[in-house]
Amino acid sequence: MTWLPRAIFQPIRGTVPRYGTAILFAGLGTAARFLVDAMLPPGFPFLTFFPVVIICSFLAGRGPGIVCALLSGLAAWFWFIPPFESFHTDGPVLTALLFYALVVAVDIALIDGLLLRQEKLVESQRKLGEMADHQTLLFKELQHRVANNLASISSMLRLQRRRIEHDPSAALAIVDSANTRIELMGRVHRQLYDPAARDLALPDQFQHVVQQAQDVAGASHIQVIVNAVDARISIDRMMTLMLLVTEVLTNSIKHAFTADHPGEVRLTLERISAENLRLTIADNGCGMAGQPPTTTTNRPLGLGTTIIKGFAAQLSGTLKVDGSNGVTTVVEFPEERP
Repeated sequence: MTWLPRAIFQPIRGTVPRYGTAILFAGLGTAARFLVDAMLPPGFPFLTFFPVVIICSFLAGRGPGIVCALLSGLAAWFWFIPPFESFHTDGPVLTALLFYALVVAVDIALIDGLLLRQEKLVESQRKLGEMADHQTLLFKELQHRVANNLASISSMLRLQRRRIEHDPSAALAIVDSANTRIELMGRVHRQLYDPAARDLALPDQFQHVVQQAQDVAGASHIQVIVNAVDARISIDRMMTLMLLVTEVLTNSIKHAFTADHPGEVRLTLERISAENLRLTIADNGCGMAGQPPTTTTNRPLGLGTTIIKGFAAQLSGTLKVDGSNGVTTVVEFPEERP
């Protein structure tokens, strides 16, 4: 029975149809009692009224069931309890009426409880169906993102291999750098696809990613200040955005500050129009002396810059880097996928 919708149990909707049904069924119960009166021995005034109260409660609900029970009780009292065609009251009559009231009250309460339970079961099944659809969607997103991450790792390792070919002595440092990037990628992936963290606001997501980048780099001496709007970004693009943030932040931690020298990085995400966002990550480190602001298209790219540019492209955004006073990285991109 749990698979049946509630409408099968209570198909009559609307105040007028429901209470009209109560009056109709009380009349039907009265007419049926008149029809079988000659066939019944004395003492069965409520025989045809119990079924109509039960059916009415199923079809129209608790309120109409109560109305039907009251009308049926009055009809039985007036026409079928002696002295007939009167509302005579004495001990036996009151006992009979109380017995009738008790039976129909229990019937209505049981039916109403059954309908409410059925409604809750149907609602629970609907929610379970939505959860199943959501989990299926998450699984597809997860597969897609894992494939993209593996492709990113493969591309990164190819770039690292070329660097090792040019400078074999740097192999250990290059492998360590690749390991750090892969570890950060795994942490960000776990964070964004953790069901407990999916409802976190975007500024909180940034705070978590920043903390993970600092933990991996051992950069507790560097203060990162986050100021971000809570934008609407899909989980797939969120992953790209967070990986871009970790790459820029890691570059600042590695190259902008000397070992254990305190520093500051400011991360800002602002809405610059109805559809576009601007991400700015600025550090107060040593900068890139002698290098003018650039869009990274007119000079050879290091691995970190290449990765950052790739992430910016995935966001359908533009990348600008200014190294004249510390390093400021600016990425402008649409809030929703174009």
